[in-house]
Formats: sequence, structure tokens, C-alpha cells
Amino acid sequence: MESTAPLVGRLTMARDPGTIDWQREPIRLADDVKVWPVRENGKPIYRLEIPTTHQFFRVGFAEYTFLSALDGKRTLAQACGLVTARMGREAPTSSQCESIARWLIENRLAHFADSPSPSRGARSVLTDAAGSKNDSIWTRWNPFWIKTPIPGAASALRILAEPLRFLFAVPTVLVGLLLIAVALFGLLANRHEFLLGASSIFDPSNWIWLLLTLVSLKFVHELGHSIAAYRVGGSVREAGVVWVLMAPLAYVDVTSCWRLPSKWSRMGVAAAGMFVECVIASVAALTWLTSDNEVLRWWCHHVVLSAGLSTLLFNANVLMRFDGYFILSDALGIPNLASESDQSVRHWFRRWFLGEIQVESSYRSWRRWTILGYGFAAKGWRVLVCISLGFASSTLMGGTGIVLTALGIWLWWGRPLVSGLRSTRMLAAREPLVFARAALLVSLAAVVVGWTGLSMPIPTSVRVPVVVQYDPDTAVRAGVEGFLRELHVEEGEWVKAGQHLATIENRELSQRVAELQIAQKQNDIRLRKAIDTADESTRLILLENRTAIIEKLATLEKQTAGLRVVATRSGQVIANDLSAKRGTYLREGDSIMVVASDADKEVLAMIDQSQIEDVRNQIGGSIRLSSADRSVHWAQLETIQPRATDRIPHASLAATHGGSLTVRLDDDTEEDSIMDDVLGQAQVESMRLLHPHFRGVLRLEDSSAEKLPVGMRLDAYFGWHQASLVTRIQRWFQKALADAEDRRS
Repeated sequence: MESTAPLVGRLTMARDPGTIDWQREPIRLADDVKVWPVRENGKPIYRLEIPTTHQFFRVGFAEYTFLSALDGKRTLAQACGLVTARMGREAPTSSQCESIARWLIENRLAHFADSPSPSRGARSVLTDAAGSKNDSIWTRWNPFWIKTPIPGAASALRILAEPLRFLFAVPTVLVGLLLIAVALFGLLANRHEFLLGASSIFDPSNWIWLLLTLVSLKFVHELGHSIAAYRVGGSVREAGVVWVLMAPLAYVDVTSCWRLPSKWSRMGVAAAGMFVECVIASVAALTWLTSDNEVLRWWCHHVVLSAGLSTLLFNANVLMRFDGYFILSDALGIPNLASESDQSVRHWFRRWFLGEIQVESSYRSWRRWTILGYGFAAKGWRVLVCISLGFASSTLMGGTGIVLTALGIWLWWGRPLVSGLRSTRMLAAREPLVFARAALLVSLAAVVVGWTGLSMPIPTSVRVPVVVQYDPDTAVRAGVEGFLRELHVEEGEWVKAGQHLATIENRELSQRVAELQIAQKQNDIRLRKAIDTADESTRLILLENRTAIIEKLATLEKQTAGLRVVATRSGQVIANDLSAKRGTYLREGDSIMVVASDADKEVLAMIDQSQIEDVRNQIGGSIRLSSADRSVHWAQLETIQPRATDRIPHASLAATHGGSLTVRLDDDTEEDSIMDDVLGQAQVESMRLLHPHFRGVLRLEDSSAEKLPVGMRLDAYFGWHQASLVTRIQRWFQKALADAEDRRS
């Protein structure tokens, strides 16, 4: 649907644009260029089409008037004068006419009068969904994007599309939008459960099913474009398969829709595929919400991810030449946005680095700056996509992926590099002063960019998730096994240190104490008899027995003392349904209740391994805490545990419960009684952090301790991290690789 212009130096005939006297050159439109008028926002504009390559362009009334004067006999100056005589003040200036002529030549819409009309052969400018500049070896066999047209596919799509035209009738579209809204509401209400299941998408055993689902959805996606195109009077010129990293994806060419007079019809065709996928994702989401079949729910979950998220991330992305791009292009009224922005960026660089006169765009006012900004954003996105695809291939395919990455990067960037080096050599030989200026500016830019990326520190705050909890020593635990027979306090009651809280009954322990006391009395009787009879050997044995009995009895009496549970500090009794614990069996160490006050509150921080050095420097310093309602509190970092752990201390920190820490489920973990049981929190012993974290303890200020409830999740800010951009990218890749390895294992 769009053109991609060649370099300025590669004109229709082999001429150096710097040596051309444009005002004296007669120019004419190419013989195969078609022009027809349309109206946009009540103003006349004209569309230009190259039928053989299905390229479309847009010009205003003034530009069209100038184009109509280019008959191959008049020079540029004569054509400009003729237009001025016809239009007066509304006519384009001489410099603007020259810019229009350059634009025509660059896009192969016109040619010099003494040159043949531009060739439209198989190796001329062709466009595809990837935005490739030609169909040569440089792009045809790029492993990141291989386009394979299927003969007869367009005819088959027409047969399928005709009976399905009703799918884009107004009532059907309204029902689809309502379905999407209901599904979104349901997913938002169950987002935690949905996100918890999303981790299964990284399981290698699911990738084949995910790929099959994605391929099927993309076929339906392209069928939606076809149905919409035929409904509004367009057609499908070509259809086939695009291989992205060897994964097949369908595509259709509906560039014929640029002939439609209504931009809303064109935008509807561009959005049709996304609409169909979103409807399918909505049906899958509602099935996932209502079904009890686990296999069906698993598959529906994958459909929602494939049809919903992938559509929003890729098809709706305006920086890639997919559906969102064409919608934006129509909304802005710039049908050749990609090529215009590419030329605009190229001219900008030639203006600032080579000192050339900047070629004025045929677009004016805000459209001109929009095109330039879009060009820079699209090139940045292209670099990011190249890096991401390279990372994905090298991660998923190992050594083979690295080779494919190198090949893909060369096929994408090798040709511009070779062309740039050739142009640089010609420039150095022809204009050494211009070359020296360009070399100096490029060197300075490289130094600035290199220093910015490699050395310049980029300060960012070190943010760590924290949770408010009571000091673990405030937990009142059973000192001995037994049944909790009596409770002498109630929930919320204030108690003093040493106060009797509860009584535990252990009859076996009491019986063992009684038996040992009887054994001690019997041993003492035998000992006195041995002393009276002067039986020295028996006396020594009985003395040893007496010592052993006393030691055992002391141990048991100490345990017996644990049957009487007392408070170790003053505070308030905190427990969840304390009365329900009466009569339950307790193991040694089980929590019964918590006795604490606000002074016993502390903040537990979970510190990532990449943050530990920055956080360790803050020990003893004041740390800012921020809550969800933006209130600020202060605490002091006291200690950091020397070893990292994969255990999560509180469920609220887990991503499955709204926190920021990624966890996995470990069903083999032995259950352990923890303070969460006492406070009524969710069981967290079956959760394991995906990456081990260090634990840090912060002590709250008195004023903050009164305001912050136990279990509240906050963010702690530990100063600033000063790493450079390259260091951050390197760490991001290392973490991504570690995540991939963890998910595989």
C-alpha cells in the first residue's frame, strides 16, 4: 500500500543530483502513472498510482497543477512560471517546485525528458508488509522475514469472503464491540488468576500448540481483511505466507483499497483483521471465565494471549507496516507515510552532515514535522526489532540462532552500509571539504553517542518492594506439644510481660514426669540401703542413676513449664479467630498468637541481586517509603541478611497477589507453621521466587509505625543507581537469559 523511495543519488537515469541544474531540466510524468481526484475534508486532492507496483501517493491541488505542466518539453522554470500565471499567490514557489520535481524523480513517478520511462520489472520497487525496499537477494532470503506468495490464494479468499460479507454489517459489528467490552470487564475482574496462568506460555512443551493457534488466528485475521475489502469494493491482489524466524504467518495485499474515495472505508479494512481477532479473543475469554474443563480453559487462555495481546503489540503498532500503520496513515492523510518519513530523515541527515540544501517536502505545516518525527521513531523501532529478533533467535535456537542473527542483520543493514561506504568514497574524491565536514560531525556524534551509552551515568532511583510486619520475636509459640485447653486472654486485649496467656495439656509429658519422680524415690531408697550395708559398688551405680534421673527430670520439668504460656513482652493480643484454636493440637514451635505494639513493627524489604550493592550502601541511613495513595513515610535500614533466599515472606509481595515479585508454585514444599497463619494471610510456603532475593530489615519511625498497618505493601527508595545505558542493556539481557533458563527448567 505504500512506496519506498531509493536514495537521492539513485535517480531514474545515472546523474549526480548535485550537478543537475534543475531549473533547466524538462521533466515529464511516467507513462504508467495514473492520477484521479478525490475530496478530503471538503478540499480537492489528487492520488497518484503506479499500477504495476501498487504504489499510491497523494498531492494537493497546487502540486497537481504543477505536475500537469510537466509535459517533457517545458523546463522546470517554465512549468513553474506557467503555474504562477494560473494560480497567482497560491502557486508553489520556485524552490518548492524544485522540491516537488526531486520528489517525483526519487519515487520514480517522473523522469527526465531525455531518459526512458522508469522500468517496472520484477526487480523494481516492490513493497510488502515488512516494508522492504525491493525484492532482491538482500531481502528475499532474510531469515527474519521471508515472503512467499501462494498462487491462487487471492481467488480462494474471494470465494470465502463473498458469503461472509454480513460479518461486517453494522449490527454484527455492534454485537462484536459489546462482546469485546464484556470480555474486557471479566478479565479485569479476574486479572490475578489470568496473569498467574500466563507463565505457562513460556513452557517449551506448549510452544507447538501456541504456534498452531497463532497460525490459525493469523489466517482468520487476513480473511477478515479480505472480507472487509470485498465488502467496500476493493479486492485482494496477492496472498501468501511470511516466515518470521521460520514461523509461518499469513498475509494479504489489499492495496487496491487506496482507490476508495472514503478514508473511513480504508481505515475499516485496515482494522478488520484486528477486530476479528479481538472478537475471537473475547469468546475465548468468556469461555475461560465460565468453563470448568481445565483443558478447554488452558487452550482459551492461550487464544486470548495470542489473539488479544499479540494483536495489540504488533498489528496495532503504528511503527511497523501493519494494520495500525495504515490506519494512522489514513488518519493523517499521508498515504505514503513510511517512504515520506524515510526520505525526510535522510534529507535531514544530508542537510546537517553534508550541508546540502534541504529538500522541501510536498507536505506543509504540522504534517511535515509529523513525518520527520515518525521517521526517527520508526528507525529506532526497526533497530529495536532487529535486536529483539536476534536475541530471540539466539536464545531459542542456540548456535544456529546466532548464525541466523548475523545473516539477518547483514541482509537488513549490509546493503545500506555498502552503499554508504561507496558514497563516502565518491564524496571524498569529489568534494574533500564537504567530506571533511561530514567526517568531523560524524566523529563528534559518535563520540557523544558512545560516551552517552558507555560512560555517562543515568541516575534512576533504586526501588524495592517492602511489606510492614511485626518483629518475628513477637510471635507467641508453643514451647511443647499438646492440646490447647485454656485461653486466658481475648483478641485485642492488652497484656503485660509475664501474664498467663494460655494453658497447654500434654498428659504423656505429665505422666513421664510422675514416673521419673517415682523412679527417683525408689532409687534414693536403694541408695540409703547400700550405704547402710557398705555395698560400695552398688552405691556408685545408684549415684550415677540418681544423677541421670535428676537431669532427665529437669529437662521434663522445663518442658512442663512450657505448658503454661506467658507473654514475653507487653502489647496487644493479635490473632485470627483465637477462640477457634481452643482444643486444637499444637506442635512445638507453632504460633498461637502475637503480642505486639506499634513499636514492634518493622519493614521487610526484598532486594534483587542486581540492587544489593546500591542498597547495602544505605545501611544506617533514612529510607523513603511510598504507599499506593502517595503518602510518604520514613524508616532506617538496619540489617541485610548475608544470603539470598527464594522464599517469599508475605503473599502480598507476589505478582499473583498484586505485588511485583515473580513467583512459581512448588507443590513439594513441606508446610511450615508461620506467622502468616496467625495473621490470617494466604499460605505462601508453596510459593518460590523466580530469582533469589536478599532480605533487609528497616525500623519505622514512631509516627509512621502508628499509621501503617501490618501487611501493607509499599515501595522503598534506596538512593540512586548510576549505571550507564550499555550496562543496563547488558544486565537486562543477562536477566532475560536467566529467566528463559528458569522457565525451561
